[in-house]
Parts: sequence; structure tokens; C-alpha cells
Amino acid sequence: MPRIAIVGAGIAGLSAALTLQDAGLSCSIYEASERIGGRMHSDTTTWADGMVSEWCGEFIDGDHETIHQLIERFGLNTIDLGWGRADRAQNVMYFFNRYYSPEELARDFQALAPLLQQQVQEAGYPTTHARFTQEGFRLDHLSVYEWIEHYVEGGHDAPVGHLLDAGCTGFYGLDTSEQSSLNLVYLFGSRDPSRGSTTSGPMQGSSKIVGGNEQLPLAIAHSLPEGCIHLRHQLVALERKSDASLTLTFATAGGSLEVQCECAILTLPFSTLRHVDYQRAGFDPLKQVAIEQLGYGTISKLFLQFDLPYWYEDGPWPHPHSGFIITDLDIQTLWDASIGQTGSSGLLVDYTSGQRGAAYAPAAAYSTADDSANIQRSAQNCLQQLERVFPGISAHYTGRAALSYASGDPYLLGSYA
Repeated sequence: MPRIAIVGAGIAGLSAALTLQDAGLSCSIYEASERIGGRMHSDTTTWADGMVSEWCGEFIDGDHETIHQLIERFGLNTIDLGWGRADRAQNVMYFFNRYYSPEELARDFQALAPLLQQQVQEAGYPTTHARFTQEGFRLDHLSVYEWIEHYVEGGHDAPVGHLLDAGCTGFYGLDTSEQSSLNLVYLFGSRDPSRGSTTSGPMQGSSKIVGGNEQLPLAIAHSLPEGCIHLRHQLVALERKSDASLTLTFATAGGSLEVQCECAILTLPFSTLRHVDYQRAGFDPLKQVAIEQLGYGTISKLFLQFDLPYWYEDGPWPHPHSGFIITDLDIQTLWDASIGQTGSSGLLVDYTSGQRGAAYAPAAAYSTADDSANIQRSAQNCLQQLERVFPGISAHYTGRAALSYASGDPYLLGSYA
């Protein structure tokens, strides 16, 4: 039986181990951090009413088939977030100091829809280094920011221009000046943004796991043989020997450790793999380019708890709405994370990307207002801006706040690719 090593105990590494176990094959899993789950990382201790938030991966979309199969296999329950229901079809959009209505969005987007559809057709999908059309090549060398300035009447001075910019920034995690316009064309060229989310928030059919998404990787880990997961083992070098076997070198608390194996499954992100010595691993040049150059988002999540979900109360903002907010203010995108949870409190996530997401730079990647006064200052800054969207909301803030800064997690070094 071949010796198989898996590097990374996130959902990818654990599901790989489960698949091997189902086939009668054993393996050893090596995880650099001191916990299991990777980006499935839940906060179950910070909030009143026993609420749970997600430091990283939050929404399980309807088309995430493998995750749903695993949820069913391990008997976990989910929260249906209700996006797509008639009473949650409208997002709150606030641009240029006013609310931007779905009717305005539909009108403004209608003027762009034929062009976007044409560009999707002419670019083809996917556009890769080995397969591309002339239009795909042209759009790939045009930034999202430039596309908006060129094709949207009024550019970024128009609400729909800001909305498209915010959609791409939130979905891909970087400022639009750093993104290929293909991101925008593929994202919006085959959909109507007046239906459902226009950014990286929850899509129709989205759900979360009761008790936190981290329940799934923990359940998988508990189903694997005892002792097969080794925490605090950080990969530092990878070498392929002349007989095609592999030597993995790990930094551990007890010093350097070499592991010999016939097969290795690497499930760590390229953002951290590029800090591993893999020069003798036998990767081809194209693979090495991908490892070194693949971009990662700089998304941060600031969480604030309120004594009630004030955003559903009577006020000048649109009603009814989904609990999803997008704006040209620095707070960018927010959503209600308390949907489907027990208790009467409200929990908002402020989701910022690009330079704004990167600007927090806290001392710890995951921290609460109890850990740092800076978190409370960030919460107060968020509240000042929220007052423009939901006047009166500050009076309902409970003082509980937390910040997720995945770019500062040494085992992630970014939100997602």
C-alpha cells in the first residue's frame, strides 16, 4: 500500500482523506496551524444569544454539491438564508448619499446588458493561456475599472458604475484596477443583477451549518483514524527523489522532520506554497508561474452585534429587503449574519475588500473588541457610516465586535484566490 501524505487539514485535505479512506487507503495529514478546518472557521464564543459567526468561509451555495453531500453524510443541519424569497428579493443600495432603487438598477443595467452579452459570446469561456479569442485577449488586458469608465455612461460617477465596481471588488477581493475586465463580463454578462446579490454575498439557495460551518471539517476529522492528523507541522520543503518518491520536510515544535511518501496531496493555498522550497519537486514551469503569481483577495470582515436587527425596523430605507447592503461608502458591503439563528439580537458583517480590506492590519488575524481597542474604534467608524444608511442604528449597538483579517493569517496570507 502506498504511503500517502496530505498537506493541509482544511476542507480540501480532509475530504481527500475521507475519499481515500472510502477506497480502503490510509494517509497521514500534516497541518501547519494548531486547528482543523482551514477557512471553515467559526466563532462560537463572542456573541450574545449563542449566535455564531464565520471568520472566513460563510455561505454554502446551492451548487456546492460536494459540501451538501458531506453535510448529509454526517447528519448536520443547515440554516436556509432565504435569499430568493419574494420578501427578501431587494437589496439595500446606497450610492451618492441616496438609496438606489431596484427599478433604477434594472433601467441602468438594461442599457449595458446587450453589450455584456455580446462580449461574453465573443470572448468565449473560459479564457486561458492556451485557449482564447481575440476579444477575450483584449478584455483580459483591460481592467475592470477601465471597462466601467469606457462603457458605462458616467463611469464611476454613475450609481450603476459604482455598483459594478463594488460587485467585482467584493466578489474577487481586489480593487478593480488590479482585475481583468473578464471578471466583470463573466460575472454580469449572463445574469440580471436586479435579481439576487450583485456582489460576493449570499446567492439564492445559500445556507450555513447550524452551530457553525466548522462543524463539517470537525465531523470529517472525527471519522478518520485516530492519530492520522498531525497539527503544527509546517511544510518547508518538498523534493522528488530519483525513484519518484517524495521527501516532505516539516518544521515542528520538536525541530525539523522529514517524511517519506510515494504520493503527496498539497491542499495549502498558493499564497503559502510560494514560501515553501519546492525547486526540487519537479513542478513544470507553468505550474511554478501559477504558484508564484496567482492573486489573492484582501478581504476583511468586521462583525458588530445589535440588540435587535434594526435594519428591518421602520425607517427611510427600502422595505422589505434582504438584509444585504451595498454602498459607495468605505464600509462597502454588509449583510445580516443573524438570519436563522436563535435569539433576538442582530449581527451585521461589514465586508471590505481591496485596499480598504487590507488597511486594518491588526496585531492578530482574528480578534474581538475585548482583545483590542482598535477593533472598537473600527466598529465606531463603521457605525458612523451606517448612520447614513440606517439612521438611529448606533443606539442599538451592544459593544460586541470582532475582526477577521485573513491576509494576516500566516497559514492563509489572503482571503481567497
